[in-house]
Amino acid sequence: MSTKPVLIKTSHLLPGGLHTYIVPEAFYLSVLSQAGNPPELLIAMQEEGYELETPSAISPIVTLCHVADFDRHDTHHMALTLQGIECVKVESITLGDNDVKLGTYSPLPQWRQQNTPQEYEYLSNKLAQYYRSNPALHHHFNLAQYDELGWVCLRWLELLPIEVKQKQLLLSQPSPNQVAEFIDKLLRYPLENDE
Repeated sequence: MSTKPVLIKTSHLLPGGLHTYIVPEAFYLSVLSQAGNPPELLIAMQEEGYELETPSAISPIVTLCHVADFDRHDTHHMALTLQGIECVKVESITLGDNDVKLGTYSPLPQWRQQNTPQEYEYLSNKLAQYYRSNPALHHHFNLAQYDELGWVCLRWLELLPIEVKQKQLLLSQPSPNQVAEFIDKLLRYPLENDE
């Protein structure tokens, strides 16, 4: 097992994704000093609008990330760009130097790469359309893999406002096929309000 600093965020980052987080400079320096070489961090999911009761109550499937870039955001903050590498399981949380949360984690089985089947090409096309209409949200077109089913499903899981426990259940599936089926139904047949 390995140990890395944990960031608990409502902006979810999954393998193959890229996201920039604004963090206090002092926190950034503390995290980086405990992130190893090359620096790697864990991003844990937090429900939008809810504070965790205790840091040890995070959802266990988190994303191991490497630092893709960093820049000064303002006088006291840094813009930290992370790229997701793989999903791992956090076994325990402790406090490191300067109260940085450290997660001890173990590997999880990773999805086997597979081409997007014709029945789910709709998901790829819809995702590409969404990013084209929101270019500020997708700075890494060179990393796009619209023909790879797992990558497409992970991007949808980052974007969709699904409860964290539902995302965790989907990430624990043995392949992206079940996830694609869920997302496909959600997008094609959204829940309707009976009122």
